[in-house]
Amino acid sequence: MFYPLSVFIGLRYTKSKRNNQFVSFVSIFSTGGIILGVLALVTVLSVMNGFEGELKQRILGAIPQAKLSNQAKTIDHWQQRVDAIPADPLVIAIEPMINAEAILQSTTALQGVKLEGIYPQKYNSKIVKDNIFMGGLELLKPSQYNIIIGDQLAKQLNVGIGDKVRVISTRGARYTPIGQVPSQRNFTVVGLFDVGSDVDKYLVLMHVQDAARLIRIQTDQVTDLRFYFTEPFAVEDWQPPVLEKDEILLDWRSTHGELFAAVKMERNMIWLLLCLIIAVAAFNILSSSVMVVTDKSAEVAILKTLGIQASTINLIFIIQGAFSGILGALLGTGLGLLLSTYINEVMSFLGLHLLANASGGTRLLPVIHEPFQIVSIMLGAMLLSLLATLYPAYRAGTVSPVEALRYE
Repeated sequence: MFYPLSVFIGLRYTKSKRNNQFVSFVSIFSTGGIILGVLALVTVLSVMNGFEGELKQRILGAIPQAKLSNQAKTIDHWQQRVDAIPADPLVIAIEPMINAEAILQSTTALQGVKLEGIYPQKYNSKIVKDNIFMGGLELLKPSQYNIIIGDQLAKQLNVGIGDKVRVISTRGARYTPIGQVPSQRNFTVVGLFDVGSDVDKYLVLMHVQDAARLIRIQTDQVTDLRFYFTEPFAVEDWQPPVLEKDEILLDWRSTHGELFAAVKMERNMIWLLLCLIIAVAAFNILSSSVMVVTDKSAEVAILKTLGIQASTINLIFIIQGAFSGILGALLGTGLGLLLSTYINEVMSFLGLHLLANASGGTRLLPVIHEPFQIVSIMLGAMLLSLLATLYPAYRAGTVSPVEALRYE
């Protein structure tokens, strides 16, 4: 009832009288606040999503997302153990490997590293395979003692393709009359990878049989079974297999859980702070709507004397106030998507290179748009703007025609 009239009058009331331009200024200011708040929220959260995605890909994609180990001994019949693990839709591959800590020594430096003895044909770390820019996994052949290392590690050791490095491991150490002697052997660098994270500084790949000889176990034995998931965070919903005696199961949360918890907390705090900007803009909508009610009190009184119900008056001012919020949310969302999409071009135009000193060299800001998140931001801003109009609309409905028209 009177809905078209309410919409028409409500939109007309977005403009104040000529003698009260301050109301119009506050209304425009509140719309601008909503635009800036939504724009900043969409842009910053899209970049934060991108960083989280980069961390998941570049770190969790290169390390064991979950691994099963035997504390008392190695896994002798690993194929039988793999076959005994029930199939799970979240697990895309189970890979045997040898995992050990070691020291790499070149002619000029030495560095602590993490060894991974792998079967090249079974290796499933896509991020590492796709970023081997010199050499390849096919060069890791048994008994040839070749290794593939990260580009950052190669720079620290001042080595390149074809250079020899000494690999020293305390696992497999021998006891001699002069004391404990660590296991060591010379290896040849045959490949370099550049994942773009700290993994480049410590990860070393070699054939599983060469790693077995280094740590003095049988060449058909492994130390771990590595699990690959459809998505690294899927480990939280994964039903682990039943463990046998002396077996333990660890996942990335034990080594990198604090990092991702900190990223999540930082994203939530940024969300809260930017939501406060939208809340301040919504309060501006409330104050401007209250001033509009005062500005239009005579017109409201005339409408009431013509028989317009209080509920219709309420709807008029809800439409009038919500128009600023809806317009601001739509414009802010559109501009936020535009800015986040071309954020790197904008940064380059302004001469800013935020990741100039990042691991792996200068990189672009990562951006991931999550449709549900963006729609939630837009609808949340609209809802907050709508709630801010309820009190002014209620006041407009209680305007007394007698009091409002007494001095007109």
